[in-house]
Amino acid sequence: MLVSYLQRTGGLRKLQPVALSRWQQRTLKTQRTLKTRGTNPKKADKEEEKKPPHKGYFDELRETISSWQQSTLNTQDTDPKKADGKEEERPPRKGYFEELREIMIMPLTSADPNIPTKRVTAKYCAQKFTAPPRNVTMLSSDFIDDSLYNPAYGYFSKQALIFSLREGYDFSSFRDSSAFMDVMGDQYKEIERELDDVRGITRQLWHTSTEIFKPWYGYAIAKHIAEQYMADRKANVHDDPLVVYEVGGGNGTLMMNILDYIRNNEPAVYSQMEYRLVEISPKLARQQLIKHGSNNFVHANAKVINQSILDWSTLESRACFVVAMELLDNFPHDVVRYDYDTGEPYQGIVRVYDDSEYEDNYEPVTDPTIRSYLAARKQAAPEYKTPALPSELHRRLRRQLPLAPNMTKIEFIPTHAFRFLQVLGKFFPRHRA
Repeated sequence: MLVSYLQRTGGLRKLQPVALSRWQQRTLKTQRTLKTRGTNPKKADKEEEKKPPHKGYFDELRETISSWQQSTLNTQDTDPKKADGKEEERPPRKGYFEELREIMIMPLTSADPNIPTKRVTAKYCAQKFTAPPRNVTMLSSDFIDDSLYNPAYGYFSKQALIFSLREGYDFSSFRDSSAFMDVMGDQYKEIERELDDVRGITRQLWHTSTEIFKPWYGYAIAKHIAEQYMADRKANVHDDPLVVYEVGGGNGTLMMNILDYIRNNEPAVYSQMEYRLVEISPKLARQQLIKHGSNNFVHANAKVINQSILDWSTLESRACFVVAMELLDNFPHDVVRYDYDTGEPYQGIVRVYDDSEYEDNYEPVTDPTIRSYLAARKQAAPEYKTPALPSELHRRLRRQLPLAPNMTKIEFIPTHAFRFLQVLGKFFPRHRA
């Protein structure tokens, strides 16, 4: 009665399907299967496929290996090389240590290592080469010196450009340090854009405190020099005129600021003053002369000397001041390693191949500067122990391990700075720094 009423009123279509139980679902599935195969359940049971027995992991693995072997045999049968009787021979498998040995002896260059090399120095390269040399060996310090200061291709001769403005900053106009850094950053970008296509040479713009804080930075140094000089004169230490040697003067800005300050504030001292700027770079020496000549007031007591301070050979017997603001951090250094068994030092040398690739090697110390530095360090601080050379116990244990190195880690020693101090002591005995 209810079903017929719902069919007449259309309410039957609005009923939601009722969820069937698991038993009802199984019965419905069986009925559909019988309807598809026929109404005879026995026939359906006979026609039902039998499932193969479940295989274990090793059974499946065995079948996989068998099929792979069979495919390999089929490939070999169809291999044209085997058909011609020329079966390809596979190289024997290499062990871990064999591969490691090949990596360790792998050449760093494709050039012929048997090409003889010539032992040179940075001074020799500056006189003989207009391009980086090949097939040469030199000390590590000579290699760095040649890369930095060679007049034909050195960094300071061809690539370095000192950031410099025509006039100094008006620091009172900046709100804070961030505003100052923003203005300087914009000027950096402007100068770099102007240098992008100049002569096709990659240049690097760098700055110094002298250039950024000019003229005040130079004024502060000049004030200190003048005060020390007048204090010495007052104490009757000497009666020499004020003599200043500046080493590595860059664009010559510091020279001009010092001379300007002493001329304006200590005219009596300035009247007898001598200023000597020692510059190794010909390019920077020319810039210093140009800046000196283009100044509103030419200082007749200033002189630019284009040579390395390490080659200085003239005795300055008078009391003097030596200024070296951007020098020590740009000095080349040498490299030393020590024998693990004996502790004997070995000096680093650089070999440049025919394709301009290079590698470092080591040999017993023969360079007199390295010997002098190591001896002076031992004499000045007998208790000092280099961090590159471990303790005897550490070295003894390290030798028991496989693939133990026969040399320690590298140690950088400031041989050029040491030579600079030797020059000061020998040729500027009465200097003040």
